[in-house]
Amino acid sequence: MTTTHGQVSDDWCVDSPKLNERFPVYTRFNANDVLPDPITPLGADLIWTPHILPGFSNAYAQMGCISVAEANVDQDAFPAAGFRYGHMYVNVTTARLTGIRAGMGWEAIDASFFGSHPDAPPHEDHPDDGDPVVMEALAQRTQWTLTTSSFPELEEDTRIADRLREQRPDFDQMSNYALVAYARSLAPYERMTWRGELIGGAQAAIGPAVIGSLIPPDMGLSPFDLVGPAGDVVSAQPSYALWDLSRIVRGDAALMELFDAGVEGMVPWLKDHHPDFHQKFMAFLGEFGYRGPSEWDLGADSWETKPELPLALIDRMRFLDDEQSPAARRAAGTQAAEAAVARVMEALAGSEEGLATLRMGLDSARRFAGYRELGKSNCIKVINEARVALREVGKRLTAEGHLDHPQQVFMALDSELDRLVLQPELVTDILKQREQDWKAYFDIEVPLFLDARAPRVPVADVPRKARESGTAAEVGQTLQAIGAASGTASGRARIITDPSAIAEFEPGDVLIAPQTDPSWTPLFVVASAVVVGVGAPNSHAMIVSRELGIPCVAGLEGATRLIPDGATVTVDGSAGTVTIDSLG
Repeated sequence: MTTTHGQVSDDWCVDSPKLNERFPVYTRFNANDVLPDPITPLGADLIWTPHILPGFSNAYAQMGCISVAEANVDQDAFPAAGFRYGHMYVNVTTARLTGIRAGMGWEAIDASFFGSHPDAPPHEDHPDDGDPVVMEALAQRTQWTLTTSSFPELEEDTRIADRLREQRPDFDQMSNYALVAYARSLAPYERMTWRGELIGGAQAAIGPAVIGSLIPPDMGLSPFDLVGPAGDVVSAQPSYALWDLSRIVRGDAALMELFDAGVEGMVPWLKDHHPDFHQKFMAFLGEFGYRGPSEWDLGADSWETKPELPLALIDRMRFLDDEQSPAARRAAGTQAAEAAVARVMEALAGSEEGLATLRMGLDSARRFAGYRELGKSNCIKVINEARVALREVGKRLTAEGHLDHPQQVFMALDSELDRLVLQPELVTDILKQREQDWKAYFDIEVPLFLDARAPRVPVADVPRKARESGTAAEVGQTLQAIGAASGTASGRARIITDPSAIAEFEPGDVLIAPQTDPSWTPLFVVASAVVVGVGAPNSHAMIVSRELGIPCVAGLEGATRLIPDGATVTVDGSAGTVTIDSLG
């Protein structure tokens, strides 16, 4: 890529050569949740383009949604996702075929994963949409989804991902060249682990669709009111572990005083002055340190590489009383879901088939909520193992004066890594310039949808992000979006755009965020409710919000502009509404 004084050009080094015209519609929805920012060059070049994109596409074939031939017809434009303007886009058409070929319709897929956005192009029928061989395979997969109690492929992925993490070599005994080789050796595992991520995620829509077909329209219930907490969601586990650590801090005056002073640089102090807590915190990082903001990106920080991130979450949680624990909220969420199920069962009384189908749909929805998050967790574990090895290279090169900071190593392309470790001066200036180029892409207001058949809009013509200008909602106004997790709560609205910038967020505040990924969800524990600008009921963070019993409204476009910071708002996670009660 070339730039002129910070002006981005149209040949950014990680953009896909083209998009797939057989599966032409792409979106930032559901991609924005997990890769909200422009991806780092090495994240795309080492992990995503050579391994995740083909693995993602072939997982669709393994699921039965598309044929193996369809998954591999164009090696320059795999039909699952692609990159444009430095951002990842997921393919809408391919996802919609899951609904079409399963007999659910494409609209059900949009509602579950893309929020049924009004700007979404409608599906255009294609002669191959009704492929009988694929439809039969998908019918069998759908039946499996509704009846299975095991997922052997996902179980294998989990064993391998856990083994890679447990058997991490001693980086101190490895040269930079060996560390690069180690990171490269991990990348191909992403092709495999994406089968669990994709199948678990896509099939998570089946159970809710079945439930929704059985709820009487006049009840005003969504399928997710009945699903409630799934009970086995790996992405929720860090919240419980952080809560336990916050109880230790809350009960120790010396630790409370230490946290009052701020978390920056705290870990060495803990080791010397609070060894017991330090040991427990390091055990937490050993189990959950692979998580973090933008965790799909190789170049992003994880909790392990930046422990101040989870320490800041503990800092917020320590002010909560014991009765505000995530376990208590989850129990309340379970009780509310059971009450909703009882209402629907009463309406279905006398229909044995209806009652049995409802139970089957509920069991499937809860299982696959867990499978969806476990699949993502496996992929993230593998990415983090490559991340920490390459970050060690970045630390060494920074100490030697070749890089400005350790994460600059992720500005490299895979083909440049050998030169970087053998003769750094050959590429370090390139990396520093590319970092400036990469940062320019943060200012682009990328389109929510792309059509591969339409002419590409030059990046110079893509609007830049608005600086939150526009009219905010007025007192008494109710904003309508999507109910993602049931319950009602009121509190002070706090706009948070970065999970690391939470110092002003107080217990009981309502979290207003442009988008969230699972690394945000421990902050949900501190919030009375959550409102997200981008998201749909089956996106990762929404699943975890239900698990933690947090009322959540998703897909409120422009939430951080419409809701005044400091206003008192009431969030109804069942109705999907946010009411402005008063201004701060």
